[in-house]
Amino acid sequence: MTESLIAPNSPTTLAASAEVREWLGRSELRKLMRRRDGPALVLAAVHFGLLGATGFLVYCAGGTGWMVPATILHGVVLVHLFSPYHECSHNTAFRTAWLNTALGWCTGLILMMPPLAFKYEHADHHTYTQDAERDPQIIFGTTWRGYLWYGSAIPYAINIARNLLLQPFGWVNQHTSRAVPAADRPRVQRQAVVFSCVYLGVVGISLWFGSWAVLTYWLLPRLAAEPFERVVRMTEHVGCAMNQRMLENSRTVLATKAFMLLSWNMPHHTAHHAVPLVPFHQLPRLTELLGERIEHAERGYPPTLWKQWRAVWNSI
Repeated sequence: MTESLIAPNSPTTLAASAEVREWLGRSELRKLMRRRDGPALVLAAVHFGLLGATGFLVYCAGGTGWMVPATILHGVVLVHLFSPYHECSHNTAFRTAWLNTALGWCTGLILMMPPLAFKYEHADHHTYTQDAERDPQIIFGTTWRGYLWYGSAIPYAINIARNLLLQPFGWVNQHTSRAVPAADRPRVQRQAVVFSCVYLGVVGISLWFGSWAVLTYWLLPRLAAEPFERVVRMTEHVGCAMNQRMLENSRTVLATKAFMLLSWNMPHHTAHHAVPLVPFHQLPRLTELLGERIEHAERGYPPTLWKQWRAVWNSI
């Protein structure tokens, strides 16, 4: 279990892995961690095909009252590209390494998130999950103020904009500074420069042709749907234990099959944190094997969100 940017010597990571190994056995874990190219190739084709279909709906709805729901629907599919992006950050989407890199870059460009900096920050998230001081992706959403602020997607947008504007000049935030080894800082900066050049090129082409396509099919749907994605992200850890036990500090939401596919099985979040090197297509099986050892397992998003809202209300 060494093929990851997750800190290999972290006592937190090793403790969780040892616990799961004891229950499941090394042989079962080896089966679960076996990577394949086929499932991700099929699901990526479906995801991008669906993105094209919803984009066509936006085109057909132009100039009518259907433009708003079509834009939101297209945006929901678009923001869920975070799921394959996240899977590629673990190098588990595909067995073939360059396919992980290619899909990671493609989705990263759409999401405006250079992959290397995210890989290192996300590795710290797995190593220090729910550690208020060291988890760079912790969400403080247990109060109305925290819940609404994060759910608005405003802090998320500010962070993305800041990184895009400043990382090309060598600036990194405190989390990235702590997570990224000094030797890889130049790579982080180079990726940011490449991303900035691509976006400047897109702006230039749009201005040259007088096209609003970038706004219509990319930026506005992203802005419209990002709060939905932030609320989904909050279900993963908010309200769970603030400790280092992976089966207690993460939440599993057993959603519909359609949503599971769109999310690349990330609602099986406890299983993902228990063994981050298990590919997305094996997470349902791992959830089944972990069974009642999972502390937080909910059936569907409506009851999950209702519980969170009620807890936030009670905190007032």
